[in-house]
Amino acid sequence: MNQLESAALKLVLFTLAFLAIIFALWWRRRPRTVPAAPRAPGEFRLPRLSRKAQAEPDDVEIAPARLARVSGKAPLQQDARAIEWDDAPIPVATEAETALESHIADVERQVVRLEKPEAEVAARPAGSEKPETGAVTLRIVPQVPPRDPISTTSWLGGRPRLPAGTEWPRIDDQPADFLAQIDCASLPGALWDGLGPRDGMLALFIHRRKADVRVLHVRDAGTPIAPPFALNDPEGWFGPLGGLGEGELAPFAVRAFPEWPVDLVAVHAEGDDPRDTGDAGETARALFERGYDIADPAFHPFDWGSMTAMVALLEARLGALAGTDAPSADDGETDEAKRRAAINREAAERAREIIGIVHDSAARDAFSAGDATAVMAALHAIRWASMVSTVDPETGTERTDMITLPLTTHRADANLWVHDYQTMLFDRAKHAWCANPDHLSAPARAFYEPWWQQLAAREMAAMGHKPFRPVADYDADRDAVLIELPTSGLMSRRFGDGANLVITAAKADLAIGDFSRVRAQISR
Repeated sequence: MNQLESAALKLVLFTLAFLAIIFALWWRRRPRTVPAAPRAPGEFRLPRLSRKAQAEPDDVEIAPARLARVSGKAPLQQDARAIEWDDAPIPVATEAETALESHIADVERQVVRLEKPEAEVAARPAGSEKPETGAVTLRIVPQVPPRDPISTTSWLGGRPRLPAGTEWPRIDDQPADFLAQIDCASLPGALWDGLGPRDGMLALFIHRRKADVRVLHVRDAGTPIAPPFALNDPEGWFGPLGGLGEGELAPFAVRAFPEWPVDLVAVHAEGDDPRDTGDAGETARALFERGYDIADPAFHPFDWGSMTAMVALLEARLGALAGTDAPSADDGETDEAKRRAAINREAAERAREIIGIVHDSAARDAFSAGDATAVMAALHAIRWASMVSTVDPETGTERTDMITLPLTTHRADANLWVHDYQTMLFDRAKHAWCANPDHLSAPARAFYEPWWQQLAAREMAAMGHKPFRPVADYDADRDAVLIELPTSGLMSRRFGDGANLVITAAKADLAIGDFSRVRAQISR
C-alpha cells in the first residue's frame, strides 16, 4: 500500500470514530417520555389544547351585483324595513379580497359587453352606429392638407415600411396588394376592449382578386418598399373616381393606390364623429351639371405627364369632332349644318397644331407653369360648334339650336372632352399632391382640397366598431373589427359593387397578438 492510500484510510477511520462519539453523547442526553399514570375506572381526560388564541375566520359577504354578474340574473331586492342597523364597525376588506376585486374588475373590462336593446339598434340608420357608453372606436381620417411627412406613422395605400430583409407578402404565391399601415402605439387603450398590440405597426395586404388578407405585426418600420407591380388586373380592387380605371379612359389612370397620411381619431359614445354618411358623388355631379372652363388656373396641367395626357385625350376626340359633325348628303346640307362642319374642321386643325407643339416641347424643354398657361389660353381661343336642345319658356316647345363655345368649356349638353380631362386631372393631382403638395398650384389646391376633404369624410375607414354594412360571418361577442375599408374614389379602391371590405379577428386571437387567422369579407 502506498502512502496516499494509507493516508486516505486513516482519514476514513478518524471520521467514523468522531461520528460514533457524537452519537453516544446524543443518546445519553436525549429526552425520555414519562409513562402516564394508570387511569382509574370510569376516568376520562380532556385533550391537551393550545393556550394560544386562534384567529376567528372573517365573514365573506358576496354582493348581490356580483352574484347577478355570475348567474346572469337580476339581484334580489331586500326589504328596507328588514334591515337593522347597529353600531358595529364596518369590516375592512382584507388584502386578499382587494386583490380579488381588482382581478374581477380587470376580467370584466376585458370580457363583459353590455348588449344594446334590439329596438334601439334597429331604429338607427345604417352606418350611424356610435360606440357604447365607455367604449371607443376609431376613425381613420385622411389628412387634408398633409402634415410633416417625417412624422407620419399611419397611412393608406402607397408603400409599406417593412423591416430590412422582409419579402413582399404573397398570397396564393402571388404578390399581394398593400392596403394600409397603422401605428399601434397611437391606438386608444380601450380599443378592441383593450386587446391587441400597442406597439409596432400593423401592415395589411390583400389578394389581388379575392377577399383573402395577410396582417403583419411589424415591430420596427423600415424604409418604404415600392409595390412590385402596377394595378393592372381587370378583376382587382383598383377603382379611381369617375370610372377612370375602365373603358377608353383606363390608359390615362395612375394605376396605384395613393399614399395618403391619416390621423387616428378616437370616437366615444358621447363625442362627435368625423365620419359623414352623405353622398360622396355630389360634388362631381354638381360640377358636371353647372359647367366650367379649364382655362381656369385650377384646371391647368401641372407637369408634362398631365399635359401630354390632356393633349392625347383631346386628339382622340378631335377625330370624332371633325367626322361626326360633318354634313352628309342625306341631311339636306343645310346652311347651318355646313357652317357647323366648317367651324369644327377649323377647330380640329388649330388644335392639332397646338398638340404638335406640346409633344415637341415635352421632348425638349423643362415643364413650366407659364407654358401650361399659354397652351390653355391658345385652346380657349379655339371655338367649336354643337347642336343643343332648348325649351321655349313661353310655348313649352322644344327646339334645337347651334351654339359655339371655347374648346376649353364644358357644358352638360355639350360634353366633348373637357369633363373627361378634369376626371383624369383629379386622379393625377391627388397622386402628385400626396408626394408633395407643392406640386400643385395655389388655385388647384384651393379647388381640390375641399373636394378631397368631403370624399375623405364620406369614404372614411374605421376600426373597432360594429360593421357599417352587414357581413355574413360576424359575432360581436366573438369578433373585433380590425379595420373596415369602404370603396373610395379618393383612395382608388373598389370592393364589389361599391361595398366595404371588413377585416375581423377573433378576440381570443387578438388577445395574444395572433393575426394568422383574420377573416376578410365584402359587405352586402
